[in-house]
Amino acid sequence: MRNARTYVSARLRRGFGLRSLGPNEARVLFDAAVAFGAAVVAALESSAFVRHAPPGAALVAAVLLAPVLAVALTAAAGVYGRFRSASGRVKAACLASADVLTAALLGALTRDPAFVLVWFAVAAPPTILARLLLAVAHGSRRTAVNIAVNDRGPVLVIGGAGYIGTHAVEQLLAGGYAVRVLDRLMYGQGTLCDFEGNPRFEFVEGDAADISKLTVAMRGASAVVHLAGLVGDPACAVDPDFTRHTNIVVTRMVRTVAASMGVRRFVFASSCSVYGVSDAPVSEQSALNPVSLYAQTKIDSERELLTNVPDGFYTTVLRFATVFGHSRRPRFDLVGNLFTAQAVNDGVITVIGPHQWRPFVHVRDLGRAIAAVISADAAIVQNQIFNVGDERLNTTILQLAETVKSVVGEIRPVTITVTENPDDVRNYAVSFEKIRAILGFRAEVSLEEGIREMVRHHRAGSYEDYHREAYSNVAMTRRAVERFQDPDEAAHLYAPLAR
Repeated sequence: MRNARTYVSARLRRGFGLRSLGPNEARVLFDAAVAFGAAVVAALESSAFVRHAPPGAALVAAVLLAPVLAVALTAAAGVYGRFRSASGRVKAACLASADVLTAALLGALTRDPAFVLVWFAVAAPPTILARLLLAVAHGSRRTAVNIAVNDRGPVLVIGGAGYIGTHAVEQLLAGGYAVRVLDRLMYGQGTLCDFEGNPRFEFVEGDAADISKLTVAMRGASAVVHLAGLVGDPACAVDPDFTRHTNIVVTRMVRTVAASMGVRRFVFASSCSVYGVSDAPVSEQSALNPVSLYAQTKIDSERELLTNVPDGFYTTVLRFATVFGHSRRPRFDLVGNLFTAQAVNDGVITVIGPHQWRPFVHVRDLGRAIAAVISADAAIVQNQIFNVGDERLNTTILQLAETVKSVVGEIRPVTITVTENPDDVRNYAVSFEKIRAILGFRAEVSLEEGIREMVRHHRAGSYEDYHREAYSNVAMTRRAVERFQDPDEAAHLYAPLAR
């Protein structure tokens, strides 16, 4: 009873759009719709062609009861429960039995053999055929899923040595989870030093595109947080083919391997950049308006991840706001971090596109949001998209610069130069009501606090010259493209697994 109440409560909070349906819920809706449609067809046929058609009240009752009976008897046959992951033939047999019993009950109600025969002829083929086709689509991974599910396994963070990844690892470890990181260490292993003595921390060095390394890292995992990929419009513009490979093809491969190895939960890092341009605050239900390749790759990945989701595989998409703040792997190609570095080191902030709105969020809060999703009831976050941020941090680029100037002005004079940027049309403020209402998430770090923290690190010498390539995704992407175009490297990544 308690489980039923929990499910109903979670279901109500998730809403009733088609995007919010879980795999089993979609099957129930499909079966009910087919049963209802078949009953309508059978009733029309009886009314038009049967000389001694049953009374109109009986036909109406049959039409209304058909979906209820069909779903109830299909559930009783175990199609939504114990036989949910069975072979297509087993489910087809169960469905056929449920349809026969439904037809018998409808016959008892209408006392019309023609109604019964028409209903069964219309309802049975689509419901049974759909299960057989799904069994063909998922047959290669069904056995592995049944064998390899490990609810107590570690959380695999792909890209866990990166700017956001180290904070995700920190928050997950603090929450009591075992954490495994898969990362190619483009920026060195120093970002993981704080975790190396933790008995619940594991590290696998490798590329997410390397199927052998990915398989090793995925083994026994209970959840995957996929943070690896190209981030930001400039980095994604370096080489469109490499961008699509990294952000779409590799994501597809990671999802397929995860599902085949029994991983239960999959968290994907997307971006609020998918909204592009909007004059009004946007929510998860707003139209998408990508104005860059980066945003388009995120949209393409989201759609693929949330379509045709296997049973027992819970996918959540997190659309991150524009991130800022100190991390073990520093970045100064992010507008908030760049402004702070310019102000501290040069005393001049260069603002391009001053009136564009952006949602901001501190990198540490992104780590908290990832941990909150992993710890949430799966029914709440299943097939859900969450904007991750806080309305209090929505601001224009010029207002951000003024905030940086105010904080850094405590230690040195700062001036702001302003230039319009007609080539960059991005402009959007974002609503974060959904993640606040469902997961109780709000940002803990304000713009002022995050900027002040970075100023302290600048003054303490934690950063080297902020112009260094290692602090820029664009420069490091150029190196990665060279590797991507190396035939020997490609042969290694996609070589067959050793037997």
